Amino acid sequence: MSTAPAGRRRGPSKGDLREQAILATARDLLSRKPLDAITIDELAAGAEISRSSFYFYFDSKLAVVVALLHGLAGEVGRDAGPWLDGAGPDEPALRRSLAALAALWRDQGRLLTGALAAAPGCPPIARWRAWLREAHVERLAARIARDRAAGVAPHGPAPRVLAEMIDDLRTAAFAAASDPEGLVDDLVVVELRMIYGVLPAHHAEG
Repeated sequence: MSTAPAGRRRGPSKGDLREQAILATARDLLSRKPLDAITIDELAAGAEISRSSFYFYFDSKLAVVVALLHGLAGEVGRDAGPWLDGAGPDEPALRRSLAALAALWRDQGRLLTGALAAAPGCPPIARWRAWLREAHVERLAARIARDRAAGVAPHGPAPRVLAEMIDDLRTAAFAAASDPEGLVDDLVVVELRMIYGVLPAHHAEG
């Protein structure tokens, strides 16, 4: 195994840092205004590079958006993992997963809403949306099937059909919400009812 020369530290290259600076600038700008109002000059200035240097890293604003979306998808997958890989009506795990998703929509709702609106006419974003949906649906359907086989969840619609319904419900609810975090309690109730036919403990007691 090779090692770095003495006195040198491995780390991101200057190019990596500049690319990350462009993405960070775009993410910040998109939290405050729509993509159409953002210019290449703003992205370059935020990353402290020239306009011509910007095109060395990305060929368009769309390329920046697609890169950001893939980064957000990684966050979604990480935060949902404990719920999707678990078993039974684990309300705390579901709540944590939905709370993290709500926080993402709170901070990046403009980007996500714009991406969903643009997807039908934009193949790169459409592919991202299809990939993200399939990744969630596949894992959620597997969880539903496991819990049904274990006798924890009642039989009902095919696991994939139910998983697709839940994914579409989440997306529509968050895309329309002015307060994404205010949806978490209701979504926990709805999803537990859809999958397990049960209410969360505090609702059941009430």
